[in-house]
Amino acid sequence: MKNDKRFYLMGFGAMAALAAGAQGQRPNIIYIMCDDMGYGDLACYGQQYIATPNIDCLAAEGMRFTQAYAGSPVSAPSRATFMTGQHSGHTHVRGNKEYWGNSGTVMYGSNADYAMFGKWAGGYEGSPSTPDKRGIDEFYGYICQFQAHLYYPNFLNEYSRSRGDEGVSRVTLDQNINYPMYGDGYRNRAQYSSDLIHQKAMAWLDKQTAETPFLGIFTYTLPTRGISAKRRPLAATKARATTPPTTATPSLPQ
Repeated sequence: MKNDKRFYLMGFGAMAALAAGAQGQRPNIIYIMCDDMGYGDLACYGQQYIATPNIDCLAAEGMRFTQAYAGSPVSAPSRATFMTGQHSGHTHVRGNKEYWGNSGTVMYGSNADYAMFGKWAGGYEGSPSTPDKRGIDEFYGYICQFQAHLYYPNFLNEYSRSRGDEGVSRVTLDQNINYPMYGDGYRNRAQYSSDLIHQKAMAWLDKQTAETPFLGIFTYTLPTRGISAKRRPLAATKARATTPPTTATPSLPQ
């Protein structure tokens, strides 16, 4: 990565304090939000059946939060809480709806590069609440809440302010639309959204420089319900699940 400043993975609530207290330089921030994943699903929090080595490495080199909560147990209201800074009882999104109404968006201040890769769940296509209208400079992923429940969807969406885009546009996944969305034919779809989204996120991260601080919001749909995992990781997980743990679950600091 070209940027020589440190970057942090942390909760959004800490960002305002960092922005207000920073003198001169602001840190770069990467925030990862995963669908339907609890802290007990990660090996760094004591889970012993599913391998999560990269996240474990982040935990070992940084910090773990042991008393933090998501804004909601489901995706759209949790994202609305994250992006507006409001308690879920005050946002316009109480269930898995796609619209935030007129709530303002909490951001990191001016002169920063904001990007989101993954699931938006904050406004349907053509609404007043799409990433380009909410202060996001780069976006690639799901706008459509319905498509976001498929790992091999018909389309994704993208937006790039630096490219001069006037708004969010669709990216049709040509290798997927030739096959049905459900049933046996679905297995023939080849364009796996999680890979496509992550590749875009890493490409954006590699382009960052020391001149402009950045905030990367990676809202992956993994491991939400309706999982369509690739065969090799799934087979390895099944094999590990049949082997009893050999070590005790570590206790967590309170």
